Amino acid sequence: MQEINTTKQQILHYGRNFLQCRGYNGFSYRDISQKLGIKNAAIHHYYPQKEDLVATMFEGIRQQFAEDTARMSRDGCSAREQLQYFFDFMLKEFDEGRSICPIGSLILGFEELPDKVKEQHLLLLDSVLAWFSEVLKTGLQNGEFDFSESVYTRAESTLETLLGARQLASIMGRGTLERSIFLIKSDLGWKDHLSDTQLNE
Repeated sequence: MQEINTTKQQILHYGRNFLQCRGYNGFSYRDISQKLGIKNAAIHHYYPQKEDLVATMFEGIRQQFAEDTARMSRDGCSAREQLQYFFDFMLKEFDEGRSICPIGSLILGFEELPDKVKEQHLLLLDSVLAWFSEVLKTGLQNGEFDFSESVYTRAESTLETLLGARQLASIMGRGTLERSIFLIKSDLGWKDHLSDTQLNE
């Protein structure tokens, strides 16, 4: 049983890597099977169609996100600490070679995607925006942040900035993502130490 679970986890792992580097239409079961040294039929056994695999990936990402954010809330993390978690997650994934974030990986050609994939993608997007909104609202109330527009508008613009920076960083380098994070913080009245040289690199 453990071996089956491990195989499924490996399929999800490599499938997610390919998805976040190439997009939905940029990889096939053959790519995954070659990485694992197994037959395509083995992948179809667990995930009959590609849409089943990708939908499962997004469901897992959303569940992990919910667990991580719930834990931070229970631990009494400040709004800044919670946002830093998300920024660190983006940087970690970039460092691991995943040039596109999970949400951004399905934006191109979204309307042509299978319904079950779109459903899971939108559920993750809604979860992230709801969490951003709650954290920003808490930070505003506690004096950690300072901004004038609505909480949801700021949450949306923050996510938009991160999605764009993540993709541009795949061409321009990690500094692009770091600078975008710095500017997001600055716009929230949250000052970090980043030199003028780093900002202009």
